[in-house]
Order: sequence, then structure tokens, then C-alpha cells
Amino acid sequence: MRSFNRPAFHGFRRRTPLKILLLLILPVALSSLVGAAPVQDTPMARDPAQFHMDRFTNNPYTGTASCLECHLAEAQDVLQTAHFKWSGTMTQVDGVEGEIHGKRDLLNSFLIGVGSNEGSCSQCHIGYGYVDDTFDFTNPENIDCLVCHDQTGTYFKGEDGLPDPGVDLNAVARSVGLNGGLPSRQACLSCHAETGGGDNAKHGDLSSDLVSTTKSFDVHMGLDGQDMLCVDCHGSNNDHGIGGMSLHSVNEGAMSQCVDCHEGGVTVIHDGTTAATLFSAGRHRRLDCRVCHIPQIAKAVSTMVTWNWADAGQDIDPIPVDPVTGRETYDKNLGSFVWQSNVRPTLRYSNGMWQRMIVGSSDRSNADPISLAAPMGNYTELDAMIFPYKKMTGNQPVDEMNNTVLVPHLHGLANGDNPYWMFYDWSLALQDGAAYTGQTYTGSHRFADTTMLLSVNHEIAPPADALGHNARCNDCHSGAPVDWQALGWSADPMAGGTRVTEVVFFDGFE
Repeated sequence: MRSFNRPAFHGFRRRTPLKILLLLILPVALSSLVGAAPVQDTPMARDPAQFHMDRFTNNPYTGTASCLECHLAEAQDVLQTAHFKWSGTMTQVDGVEGEIHGKRDLLNSFLIGVGSNEGSCSQCHIGYGYVDDTFDFTNPENIDCLVCHDQTGTYFKGEDGLPDPGVDLNAVARSVGLNGGLPSRQACLSCHAETGGGDNAKHGDLSSDLVSTTKSFDVHMGLDGQDMLCVDCHGSNNDHGIGGMSLHSVNEGAMSQCVDCHEGGVTVIHDGTTAATLFSAGRHRRLDCRVCHIPQIAKAVSTMVTWNWADAGQDIDPIPVDPVTGRETYDKNLGSFVWQSNVRPTLRYSNGMWQRMIVGSSDRSNADPISLAAPMGNYTELDAMIFPYKKMTGNQPVDEMNNTVLVPHLHGLANGDNPYWMFYDWSLALQDGAAYTGQTYTGSHRFADTTMLLSVNHEIAPPADALGHNARCNDCHSGAPVDWQALGWSADPMAGGTRVTEVVFFDGFE
């Protein structure tokens, strides 16, 4: 399963949460009071690292119940989070604002959908035993505390979201107080890098390399750079809600933006640099920072850019391997893939809202290709900005008659008798999936081309590698791979391109 090389421990981080500071300071203050009663031996009473080390050296870890003896209130918080529920109140998905949706019913270009496949998908769920829709999301004993708080780098999950049998749970439990209890990069990446088909397959900017990387690959997470944790930007709301993007679910914490640390505005930030002239006279003000500062993704580990489900089910031997990336390009269960390294992100305008396909809500389309996820907005909206995205293409099963993008039953017998990965019969697998999700399957299907855009936020390059460094206009113009028509131009404006509609505002060349 997953295996990462864990970076050396560097002590407490710059942003020690208030709760943890209180855990460390409050007992000392209490013990100094005259006549104070002895403080109970809990993590709140003394150093959490030493407490957990002693506790699980002298007592066996018996599952989440061991954590709940001291952390019941924290567990109740976790039960309310999108990380645990895989759903939340939509705020930035068009047409479903105020409704409850999330990972559980969003369609995607990778493993398509969760419904009927929970036993496989739950290897990246922060709970135990999520195998079907009877899972109790209100029971705190179903929370997997260790998957986030492990500091040993040895914890990983297996079938049905349970700990792999080879994991020393006592050793993991002894470690959770280290580093102030903050989730390590490795803990976050064990799911977020591996999701959707393998290391860096899905996002393109989240790979196992970021566990122990250099600033040439990411200036924030590089061990020789800022050596930041994921939670330094994806902050908590102190109730275990995590800051994030609203593409998949909901932002429940304090999601830091570039300007939270890099203050002064684009002109001040670039004053005195070789890029200063790019922002004179109001030019390029519609570009988000990431457009220039993430010139490439998948720099250390390749990413998947195409997944063709129509090719699945064949017995191919030997398995073909991409000669450039060294990754297998076929799997009988999954179909064929295209992998790429050093991928140039796709640029699109965004006004903050998303178009998403959702099971039972917006899962039908006769478009070619079908867009499963895309930012909304265009250059005529003055508050819309240009952002970078990873573009994913492929094909997947769609009902021949009603154009429903279908969720197949892929894994296990818990939610149907005909999982595709057992019998390789698409019609039966789609029948199972529809019976589980409530989608309508007429009995005939086709494979439709699909696209999906995923936001790009990591692998920030050093300044010298940013687009436009040394005023290099040709990084984006004069033949550079930019889809100008998608940005509202007839062609590259430096080559005579014009706006498709006359709207006057600062956008680099007006």
C-alpha cells in the first residue's frame, strides 16, 4: 500500500494553535494556585507528547474508545465536519446553494463516484467501517483519529477504511502528541496524494514528494525553504473544521490566501523585481498569483491527464509502461491512462462559483465532451480572475437513452451482486450502481468523452522560475500554450487578437 519517506521532526511549528498552547500552559498555572487540588492525569494536565507516550506504553490502544476517554468533545466536533461526513452545505456550486452535497454524490473523471463503492473509497475516509449507506455518521467511535494525528509515518488504512493489519497501533497512539498533535504533511498526503488512482494521479500538484521535498519543487513545503505544514495554510476553525477549496465540498476553516502573508498588493510586492513592468499601467491585474508562480505541476511525480474507462476489462500482457514517466498505462479494472510530467496548467476565469455534476441532481448531459467540473465566470465579469487548473480528460459510462453519467458498482459484494472488478460486465455493474444511487439506467450505455478542471494550488516555484521573470513576455505570449479563446480573445493579443465582445477594463492589453 502507501509508503512514504518521512522527513525529520523539526519541533513545534510557527503557528501553534491556541487550544494546544492552553493545554500546555493551563495545568502549570492551575498547579501554582494555593490549595489547588491535584490535577487529573490527562493530556490537559501535562505535556501531551509525554502523556500519550506513557499512556500507550502502559496501556493497550483499544481503538477510538481510547481517545474518547479524554477527547469526547473533540470527537463531537469531528462528527460535524465535511472531512468526516463527506458532505456539507454547498455555497459555491451553482444551482445547489444551501443544499447538502459533497464527495458522497459528486461525479468525477477518476473513480467516477462513491455510491456502492464505499468499501474501496473509505480507505481515504477519516472513519472506520464506512462500507455502505447504513454507516452511522453520529457515532464518535467510528472516527479514525490516528489517520490524521499519526506522527510515526507508519499508519495506513486498508479495506473498509480499517487500519492495515500490519500497523503497530500502540506505536502510532504513543506518537500522536508529538509536534503539538498537528497533522504532518505525510498524514495529509497519505490520502490527498494517493486519491483517484495512485500517487499524484488526481490533483497533479499533490504528490508524495511533498513529504520531503526541496524549495525548487515547492517554496513553502521544501525542507530547505519554509518547511510549512499543510495546516499552516489550511487552518482549523478550532472545531476540527479544515480550511479548503469548495470544489469538492465546503470550506470549514481558515483558508489562507497569498495576500495573508504577502501583503501590499501586486505592485508593491513586485516593486524592484524584474517582473515590475508587467504590472505597470494596470496590466495583468486579472491574474491570480498562482498563474505565474505555478508554471508547471507534476514536477517530481507525474500526473494522470487522461483516463479511458472504455478500455477496461481486457487481458493485456505485458502491461504497457509509459517510457517517459515509467508508469503503467493500462489496468484491467480501470482502463487505459495517459501520464505526463511538468504539466502546464490550463487557464480559466473564475468568479468563485463552480459547475459540478451531482448524482440525482445534475447528472445528465448530451454535450460532447461532458464537463464534470469547471469554474464559472468570464472576462465580462469584473470580479472574475484568471486561475490555473489541471485539465483532466477521458471517457466513462453514460446511459444511451437519457444521457445520465452513471456510477458503476466497482468494488465488493456489500452493495450489489455484480461488481465490475469481479465480473467485468458493464451492464450488470451499472444496474447495481443505479439501484444503489437511485439513478435511472435504461439497460443500454455508451462511453462518452468527459472533461474535468481541478484547481491548482501547490508546487509554488521559486521566483526565478515564475512566468514573466526577467519580463519574459514569451512565457505566455508568442506561441505559448494558452487557450486565448477560453479567456475571451480571438487570438493572442500580442499577435493581433481582439476581444470577442467589446468590454473595457484593465486586462493586460486594454
